[in-house]
Amino acid sequence: MAETAAHNSNMRELALFKVNDMICGLDTSLVQEINKQTDITDVHLAPDYVRGVMNLRGEIATVIDLRTKFGLESLEINDEMKVVVVRQGTENIGLLVDSVSDVVMADSNEISPPPSNVSGVTGIFFDGIYTMEQDLVAVLNVDELLKITD
Repeated sequence: MAETAAHNSNMRELALFKVNDMICGLDTSLVQEINKQTDITDVHLAPDYVRGVMNLRGEIATVIDLRTKFGLESLEINDEMKVVVVRQGTENIGLLVDSVSDVVMADSNEISPPPSNVSGVTGIFFDGIYTMEQDLVAVLNVDELLKITD
């Protein structure tokens, strides 16, 4: 019985989503909600990766375009896109992603350190790589991702 509890403590629940053709994962404990509302208002003079702000039930959330943050070409917002809302301190931050796919249980022991880059994106944004049967999942490092950079 103790062995099962120890095994379960190594498990992480990851929300999976796509950015370009890369599958990214984020620990579900960090996800406040996944919002299909993509009514985003532009913010002038914001860094290029800030897509704008959105209203979340009366609270303003900054929306970061992960494509731009990763150095990829930004896309026009479409019906597949979602905003994955995470909380940093007292602020809600929305991560604009191409699509949301699944939630999986990942064994922490099966998450390898990230390479220096993942699909051409700097490895600093990732905690590691989780290998699934068919795919590789780049596990996001939210703290690095949300650092303010110019």
